[in-house]
Amino acid sequence: MLQDLDSLSARLGQLVQWVGQLQEERASLLSRVRGLEQERDAVRDQLARAQAEHQTISQQAHEHTAAVETVRQQAEAAQAELRFEVSRYQADIQAAQQDLLASRSEADKLRAAALAAQQRIDAVLVRLPGAPQE
Repeated sequence: MLQDLDSLSARLGQLVQWVGQLQEERASLLSRVRGLEQERDAVRDQLARAQAEHQTISQQAHEHTAAVETVRQQAEAAQAELRFEVSRYQADIQAAQQDLLASRSEADKLRAAALAAQQRIDAVLVRLPGAPQE
């Protein structure tokens, strides 16, 4: 019976030792779980920040795209207006050139008429009695 008690005592010692090892292992695993939970929380926070940043960048990209489209439309409108003004100024220039040509032609005709009139006046004056003889 003493031997049974020694055997039982040895087994209880082993059991206590094994329970101690299991408790250490449990503590180690709990520590590891806490570490993994902290890592998970950190990754979760990082993901949330990344998603928020992505959302912000996406919104900014959308706003920039809209702004670029607005500027493009304004540039096209300004370009169309400038083209219209250029064509109007070209028409004005052509009209002014035609007026200038007509004025020059009229001036040439008036000079020719004035010269012809001067020549006729001179011819009449030469035939008048008492006109100086050259």
